[in-house]
Amino acid sequence: MSSAAVAASPAPARAAGLGRRDRGELACLGALLALACAPLAGLLVRVWTKGGIVTGGDGFLVTDPLQYLNWLRQAGGHLAVANLYDLAPSGHDFVHPGVLVSGLLHRLGLGVVASYDVWKPVAVVALFVAVRRYSHRFLATAAERRTAIVLALFACSPISALVGWGGLGTEHTKFNFDFVGGELWPGTWLWGYLFTALAVAALPLGLLAYERGRGGGRRRALAGAAVAGAAASWLQPWQGATFALVLVGAEAIALARSAAGAPGPPSRERGGGAGWAHRAGRQRAARAIADVLPVLAATALPLVYYWVLSRTDAAWELASRANAFPRWPWYVTVLGLAPLGLPALLAYRRPVPDFGAVALRIWPLAALAIFYQPVGTFPFHAFQGLGVPLAVLAVQGVKPLRLPATAIALALIVLIVPGTAYRVDQLRAAVNAGRQPFFLTAGERDALRWVERQPGRGGVLAPVYSGLLIPAYTGRATWVGAGSWTPDFRRREQATEDLFGGRLDPAAAAALVRRSGARFVFSDCHGRADIRATLASVTYPPRSFGCATAWRVRAR
Repeated sequence: MSSAAVAASPAPARAAGLGRRDRGELACLGALLALACAPLAGLLVRVWTKGGIVTGGDGFLVTDPLQYLNWLRQAGGHLAVANLYDLAPSGHDFVHPGVLVSGLLHRLGLGVVASYDVWKPVAVVALFVAVRRYSHRFLATAAERRTAIVLALFACSPISALVGWGGLGTEHTKFNFDFVGGELWPGTWLWGYLFTALAVAALPLGLLAYERGRGGGRRRALAGAAVAGAAASWLQPWQGATFALVLVGAEAIALARSAAGAPGPPSRERGGGAGWAHRAGRQRAARAIADVLPVLAATALPLVYYWVLSRTDAAWELASRANAFPRWPWYVTVLGLAPLGLPALLAYRRPVPDFGAVALRIWPLAALAIFYQPVGTFPFHAFQGLGVPLAVLAVQGVKPLRLPATAIALALIVLIVPGTAYRVDQLRAAVNAGRQPFFLTAGERDALRWVERQPGRGGVLAPVYSGLLIPAYTGRATWVGAGSWTPDFRRREQATEDLFGGRLDPAAAAALVRRSGARFVFSDCHGRADIRATLASVTYPPRSFGCATAWRVRAR
């Protein structure tokens, strides 16, 4: 195909059999749903055998799902949310579309956990549909498509398992490889980070829509691309930024290739060839700008919103500083991407026939550029979704090798089974360690309900373990909670551990309670000391709920 055809980029033909059911693909959808529900099922089995109540956190870090529960509870009443991991006043200035929908469901009477988990089947279907359509766009045979779908949805870095189980390197090395493996694996997004899965799904759907609409195609498709870009940015900014960079890079390459291979002018214009070529180039550039600019504008709006929040809201400024981790070493990036990246590199040697193929090849490079550029917070999330283009490119890259089916099956086993087993083992260890609030006792639930139902406003002083739960389960702020959102977190964490560990005398305990500004004190069931006498001078008589205790603080 000529380079002029690249510039025109006609809408891709509908892949043969796209509308027909494929049992292998449906099996992938079922397996993805099972993967998404597996942690919750495991937690429920544990509750059934050992008692307790699942809090709603079903991922490696319970902090983030509980933050979503906190946010949606606020959104149901205020639309915008504030920072409830600090007792200082905080403005309601953060609006999130997914949180808002869940908040309205909660306002209508659905439980707080169920209001968030309604997104789980939506995220599973959206991710599957996006990967399926993207694979059908670039791969010709059913076997190739199935292979790409399986890789994109289930590949889990065997390098992380090798380093972790093999004890290779230091603990920090293990952390880095666990980190990159977790960012790349779709299971991580479906275990507590459902909005991430939706953002990742929006990116390939947006690219396909833009390809259909550009160059004189359907304007409705360009509108769909704009919606997809805005959704990706609002749900997860790194995916929105990657989407925008892919579009800019692909259009720039398409224009350059079109100019290099543009045909000469018609015969009646002979003698003015340079001028004709210049005018044709300007027309192509104008058309490309007219296509891409509205999509980029829609994609950029949420990114600008997040940037303004990080500069004007104290809580978001704090979160930006708290999450300013150094990037992992370059060799972690190389080895982390190698299982899919090496076969994907082979595809870069093949012809690039159209705009979509250009965008496919730019996507991994754009994600790496977003990761390494110096602006923004927590760039590691740029790796989320990278498995989608790498899987398609990997299948394209190894196609000329004509590998036997047994070799492909063995490769899939290596790329999926060890890494997945390692991640399951990590989640099991996190649950068994007991350092995160995966569960509540019946007494803790009743104590939280008592705090929630007390009249009037006022925050809560509690250990960090319970501080993560209090905003979601009571609607009240807590003096110490999520580390990214609590000012002077380490000092506050130590102060509360000293209080609930019984290491403060009555005067120091009373001073801490007064200094915090809390109206309630909450002690959970995790080995806390009996501090009823310690707090007697500053609180009303406590209310006991089994092993949990709650106090109301006396007015000054």
